[in-house]
Amino acid sequence: MNTLFIDTHGDKIVLAIYEQDRLQKKIEKKDIEHSRICIPSLNELLEQCKKRLEDINEIVVIIGPGSFTGVRIGVTIAKTIAFCKKISIKTITSLEQYLPVQENYLAIEEKNGYYVGKQKDNQITEYIYLKKSEFADFIKKEKVYIGNTVDYERLPKLFKEKKSVNPHQVNPLYVKKIEVENDKKN
Repeated sequence: MNTLFIDTHGDKIVLAIYEQDRLQKKIEKKDIEHSRICIPSLNELLEQCKKRLEDINEIVVIIGPGSFTGVRIGVTIAKTIAFCKKISIKTITSLEQYLPVQENYLAIEEKNGYYVGKQKDNQITEYIYLKKSEFADFIKKEKVYIGNTVDYERLPKLFKEKKSVNPHQVNPLYVKKIEVENDKKN
């Protein structure tokens, strides 16, 4: 089983190939132009692993939260490959890749604030976005794990827990949008 992992939610792209649940090769590139570097980096990764897209059995893509454009780029690439090549696709969120943690909340920083997820039973049950000042107040009251280093060797365990989905049902997770919609309802 060969798994292609795609993460474009932040200021870098991370592409990896797992063979039989073991990390074979990972490419990380920091560049604000994800659309310019993602496909060439994917080709580079496949070449280094001596693989073709036909050798990939499964795709796992980070669906957010994160950079609006970055997430859309990764999701679009994953959906297109999965649909065209009839490859199984699974999704995880940018916060789930840090599970499990001891704290009740898990957070990742972005330019103007933090994406925060409430953890329960090794799952993220709700997502919120907090500006930096709001986050400073939040961590005074709650136990929060701030994710900054992903253990890529451990990720296949998380992949196995996920179910494959139809590529047409893979959509980005926009937490900031959810907050705007909640404000409109109140």
